Amino acid sequence: MDITELLAQFANPETLKTLSFTHKLVASLVTTLLGMGITFIALIILQVLISWMDRLINRPVDLPVRSSAPPAPAVDAAPVPAKTDGDELVAVISAVIAVKLKTSVDHIVIRNIEKIEDRSPIWNRAGIMEQMNNRF
Repeated sequence: MDITELLAQFANPETLKTLSFTHKLVASLVTTLLGMGITFIALIILQVLISWMDRLINRPVDLPVRSSAPPAPAVDAAPVPAKTDGDELVAVISAVIAVKLKTSVDHIVIRNIEKIEDRSPIWNRAGIMEQMNNRF
């Protein structure tokens, strides 16, 4: 019996009762492999499409400046923190680490603090903020 004939009989409830145990087992395995294979291929296609869309949406855009006027001097939007702000930041971070590790602040040494650039999309940050605000 051919696989297509077996699957056709396997789909019909009346002829399913007449099939032997081995035919039922083979038809079940073929059906399972077909379903899993189609699902796996669809997931691979979705992954490729999502990565392609991510590259299209998040690619850096370099626009040429056509102005002949000299560029304005850069001004920092946030003021440069004073030394005390840095000390406060170190104290807060060391306190949080001490609480998380359930140890004393004396056992923690912070050598360097660097701000990491957030490269996540704005919708991701908005979702995180919404989650955090809903906890309070």
